Amino acid sequence: MKILFIHQNFPAQFSYLAKHLVKTGGHELLALKQPPSASFEGVGVAPYKFLHTSEVNTHPLLKEMEAKVLRGEAVAEAARRLKEKGYKPDVIIAHPGWGEVLFIKDVWPETKIICYFEYYYHATGQDFNFDPEFQTHSLEDASRLRLKNTTMQQALEVADAGWTPTKWQKCTYPNWAQKKINIIHEGVDTEYFKPNPNASFTIANKNITLTTDDEVITFASRALEPVRGFHVFMRALPELLAKRPHLHVVILGHEKASYGPEPEDYSSWLQKMLAEVGEFLDPRRVHIVGFLSRDVYRSVLQVSKAHVYLTYPFILSWSLLEAMAIGAPICASNTGPITEFIKDGKTGVLFNFFDPQDLINSVIKQLNAEQSYLEKQSKNTRALIAKNFQQKECVEQLFKLIESVVDVK
Repeated sequence: MKILFIHQNFPAQFSYLAKHLVKTGGHELLALKQPPSASFEGVGVAPYKFLHTSEVNTHPLLKEMEAKVLRGEAVAEAARRLKEKGYKPDVIIAHPGWGEVLFIKDVWPETKIICYFEYYYHATGQDFNFDPEFQTHSLEDASRLRLKNTTMQQALEVADAGWTPTKWQKCTYPNWAQKKINIIHEGVDTEYFKPNPNASFTIANKNITLTTDDEVITFASRALEPVRGFHVFMRALPELLAKRPHLHVVILGHEKASYGPEPEDYSSWLQKMLAEVGEFLDPRRVHIVGFLSRDVYRSVLQVSKAHVYLTYPFILSWSLLEAMAIGAPICASNTGPITEFIKDGKTGVLFNFFDPQDLINSVIKQLNAEQSYLEKQSKNTRALIAKNFQQKECVEQLFKLIESVVDVK
């Protein structure tokens, strides 16, 4: 098959599928993406370039839509040039969230399109206005949120099929759209993410090495921001450290926000939270390590005695399932889609997102638990991932979806 990936930051969510297709062979693979064009073995890259820039006086509610139109235009022009050279894909695999598939059917009307439907926004019941600390009652903000779904609705119309990682994420979409959406997670490499009693993690600038013999809790997120409950976690640390004098805390993630704005009064949420509670955090025991390499990140999870994960009702992070595959005891907020995976007392401990004291009690419960209890919990989490989220099986499910849509000859 000739398969065209469209994603501004390829490979992103398509990494495991692309690796599978390269390994199995017999396919011509090409990716349309925004420069810079990092190489991906076995996949050609066609960068797209913007044809226009945004207008200074664009209506505030149209600024995000304008950005998506500009991106869709750039992708369509790059596709048109490929078509002129005789290229025609059998199927397009795309993430529609940034507008990249807006005009692709105008280039290849007959080509099948399969979309990664990651999330559908709502004004109530999900991430928007979930946290009272950051609520807005502005009509403009609500209107802007509604417009976020415009490109997604267009993609739902033109797509021949689609997929999303979790049941909860599928349920964010309107009932009329869900028949097009399959639940297929990216999967977890359980041979890579597995327990290791001999794991260690060295913090070179502090001359500290942590092992499975130490009392370590972990917090990992792409970015340290409220969407992932970073503020709640940080506010719980002073009391947690006071109650556990031998505790080490390892915090992983980029400082700059990914899913929301930075705070108005500080350059980042990390700086804001350090200003609020930093004087109560012992730097010899609290380690903010940034974004680590994959191997080092795995080692951190392997030494964790309690992995703390919070999120607004929003897209699920890969880190939760990876920590589960490793067998780290989980302490998680009782929010969707977490409750789809964490069952209190069986595959982890759940706490109230808005209650730092509940978080503290949950962590201490895991730290004080009998080894037999933790081993049973670890076995349950590993079994859940192995049964439903093995990467190989997940990728094969996705490939079967592609075959079912494309008339393979």
